[in-house]
Amino acid sequence: MCGIVGYISKNNNDVIKKTLAALLKLQHRGQDGAGICFLENSKLKVVKNNGYIKEALSFINFKSPIAIAHTRYSTMGDLKKENLQPILYKNVALCHNGTIYNINYFREILLKNSFSFEGNSDSEVVLKWLFYKLKKEPDLWQKDEINEILSTDFKNSAYSILILINDKIFAFKDINSYRPLVFIETGEDYIIASEDCVLDKPYIKKFELSAKSALEISPDGYKLANEQSKKTQQCVFEAVYFSNPKSNIFNINAKNERIKLGRLLAKNDFIKADFIVPIMNSGYWGAVGYSLESKIELKLLIKNRKNILRTFIENREKREKLSKEKYIIDDRIEGKKIILVDDSIVRGTTSKNIIKLIKQKNPKEIHLRLTSPMIINSCFWGVDIPNKNELLAYNLKTIDNIKKELEIESIGFISNSDFEKIFDKNIWCHKCFLN
Repeated sequence: MCGIVGYISKNNNDVIKKTLAALLKLQHRGQDGAGICFLENSKLKVVKNNGYIKEALSFINFKSPIAIAHTRYSTMGDLKKENLQPILYKNVALCHNGTIYNINYFREILLKNSFSFEGNSDSEVVLKWLFYKLKKEPDLWQKDEINEILSTDFKNSAYSILILINDKIFAFKDINSYRPLVFIETGEDYIIASEDCVLDKPYIKKFELSAKSALEISPDGYKLANEQSKKTQQCVFEAVYFSNPKSNIFNINAKNERIKLGRLLAKNDFIKADFIVPIMNSGYWGAVGYSLESKIELKLLIKNRKNILRTFIENREKREKLSKEKYIIDDRIEGKKIILVDDSIVRGTTSKNIIKLIKQKNPKEIHLRLTSPMIINSCFWGVDIPNKNELLAYNLKTIDNIKKELEIESIGFISNSDFEKIFDKNIWCHKCFLN
């Protein structure tokens, strides 16, 4: 679940600072490392480093009228620098959000055909696969033939891909539209990005790329091949958790949908409490909806330490440690009956550690409410849920068992049927909620 962004100036002006500013607004999509690729003296140059964006790219002092950039959340490939993106090969750069299915099959074919690899990411395989299949100079590559290779050979995969060749950016979506990708035109620039929160000023045009889209952008304009699939599988976790609440993804507003989920959850719940308390920041808008529907006062009694961002997308070594250090619990919880609201429970690490911290403040009762159904299945399309045996709900099976494990008075999830009232299974991927 990475963040990608591309910028092209219409008038040959520098876009490096704009690209980095846009990438910073996608920091919530990846924390393992960041990179940028741009044109310098007719050659592409890549700068990338591990860490948060500000640290990884703090020394950038170049100018270029075109750039693509990436912030990494690693679901495939280890954390070494060679796996950071953009990937550069023979003056072509690629950055990717998603996961490529059966990647070892393609890697083995490439190895047998004299290709070598610097890292072990699926993105490097995709780029070199295009060279293997197209067998001509990148200057001659056409968006439609690239799209045909991607959509045919990687048809079971999830991807939003940006490719930079000379003064052009190509953008592609998989046939199921798992990951969001939006195009924005301003008076000065063309922008392509994972989310529209990258831009907070007026624009001329904006549209979401649909399934199997192929987009070519140059300083002179853009060309779109837009082939909408009959049935999409948009990642519902994008709406529930990953995307910035300010973003409009898959033509819905993330904040508004989270409020709807909170309202629907409260509508079928009859717990009385002193306060609704969101687990920040993931549970905030769901808690707003729950509070509006239940008429129970919302209070921000759990705060985040500013230097710690998202724990879910941290690598496994850091996740346990940071979930213990991230939160500050307000003393006003003492003696109160509270309803905690969050978006989901995956492994249960964060929930367990927050509840332990809350109990140190001696609340009267703790009731946990989640605005998504129980997550009981793995995800192979770009969310780091590779093994269902890691999942709390899959292992414990029942509401009662989960309540006992967390040592709280009650727990409630939105039902699958209520969830589907907002997120239609014919449009959104629900695989993580289903056996």
